[in-house]
Amino acid sequence: MNIAVTSTTVTDPLDPEEWMYRYAERLGRDLGLRAVWHVVPFDKSWELAGTDVVDVVATNLASFPDRVSPGGTFSAPFLYERRALRIRSADRSQYRTIADFAGKKVGAVKGMAAERDLLRRAPSGVQMVSTATFPELYAQFASGQLEAIAQAEYFTRDGRVIPSYGPDIALIDHHDLNPGQREESVFVVRDRSTHLLEAVNAFVARTPFPLHLAR
Repeated sequence: MNIAVTSTTVTDPLDPEEWMYRYAERLGRDLGLRAVWHVVPFDKSWELAGTDVVDVVATNLASFPDRVSPGGTFSAPFLYERRALRIRSADRSQYRTIADFAGKKVGAVKGMAAERDLLRRAPSGVQMVSTATFPELYAQFASGQLEAIAQAEYFTRDGRVIPSYGPDIALIDHHDLNPGQREESVFVVRDRSTHLLEAVNAFVARTPFPLHLAR
């Protein structure tokens, strides 16, 4: 089974890329199929199943209507997210919302919901920086080139927060990308992979995400 992911090397248990890789790895084992990994940029990754590059896209993508791609179908959702800004805990008294970042640089990964959110909400004067990967984004933040990262708070299907940062980080400005709508993450499954969508949905139904918080 060919699976697209954004990383196979992240080991930090607070990193969503690590959760996603481990979940996809379990999917392959659960279905009795050998996983062939394709490490890809996030942007446009949802198109890879429909173009027969992979059987499953596992890049932690939200099921937006404009990501529907012929030849690929969204699976059942396995987590949901709310938009937020990641800042340094030491800066918490300075910032409350995106409006406080005029004249500052805020970063996001290209093509992600976070970039979409910044494009919609950032007022004039906020300098947007887009990177191809999370490691690039985190490196710029760590070096002080960015004041904030547009990212998310992550939740299990039953509403528990999935810890994704340590005490040196704070999340602020929580909101829904689309007010009143849950932003849910899914696999994209290749239509020509016979019966695979049904098998993936059955896996999601019986396997809580992320694996390390399973009860």
